[in-house]
Amino acid sequence: MATGPPSYTKVTHSNTYAGIDPTQPGLSTAGKVVLITGASGGIGRATASSFAASGPQALILFGRNADALAETATVARARHAEVTIQTHDADLCDASSVRSALNKVAAEFGGIDIVVHCAGVLPPIAPLLEVDPATFMDGYKTTVVSTLVTAQAVVLANKTTSPNEDKPITFVNLTTAGVLFPPFPGTGAYVGSKMAAVKLLEIFAVENKNVRVHNVHPGIVKTAMLDKLEETIKLPFPPNDSSLPADFIVWVVSPEAEFLKNKIVFSAWDVDELKARKKEIVGDSPGAGELWMGFQGYPRFKNGQPVPGTE
Repeated sequence: MATGPPSYTKVTHSNTYAGIDPTQPGLSTAGKVVLITGASGGIGRATASSFAASGPQALILFGRNADALAETATVARARHAEVTIQTHDADLCDASSVRSALNKVAAEFGGIDIVVHCAGVLPPIAPLLEVDPATFMDGYKTTVVSTLVTAQAVVLANKTTSPNEDKPITFVNLTTAGVLFPPFPGTGAYVGSKMAAVKLLEIFAVENKNVRVHNVHPGIVKTAMLDKLEETIKLPFPPNDSSLPADFIVWVVSPEAEFLKNKIVFSAWDVDELKARKKEIVGDSPGAGELWMGFQGYPRFKNGQPVPGTE
């Protein structure tokens, strides 16, 4: 267990644990096709190994570096040689190439069931007054546009194989606690783009009822992006092992975590406590519940009357 920032659960973790062990039967992804973006390294690479352990039908890895992707595939196969793994080096902002690649995946495997969107970029850490607007928008493009391209491409790819069926898709978006915490100087470009991606997916899920979205804060994990961040900012919390967010993501796409759809959750939170608080998290009416991004300062009304619990 670890100590750190304010937590929704009494127990927090810094490493993987039994409740999120991807080899347990309840977390099996047998028969599922899993797509992981940003799989060239860091959390994406760790997540590939965790899903390989859960026994999927196929593991599809996207990233910008072909050699690094091949290394991720080698790592995942080292202990799970039976898992089918494909790698695709692609620019996720290039909608036509991403759609073409995923159409081929869907045709070969019958569709895509799970998406873990780990791809991201760290814009320059600097006060907004000093930020170059062109560089600022590059960060937004990489984060926001790639999220939209990926979400669109998966839904459309599935329609090429099942045009009369809305195949269920679980979409996990790696985000940051910064979208919820008080502002941290210098992180405006990064946090702003992450906030935009969260809201984009929230609307995408409303428009596409077959898409189940989870926004996951992976915690502080030792990656190349963290090394770059720490050149400018000294973070106040110790890093977690990459096995924690990787295995947590396998758990969050499982049937027992479906109640967390459209929520924002931290991988360090204890899953047994989350399950025990299912009623409070889900709520008993639209706009109620917890762990979602909303405006909390006034009553919400339906037919002229306050929604219970918001007076």
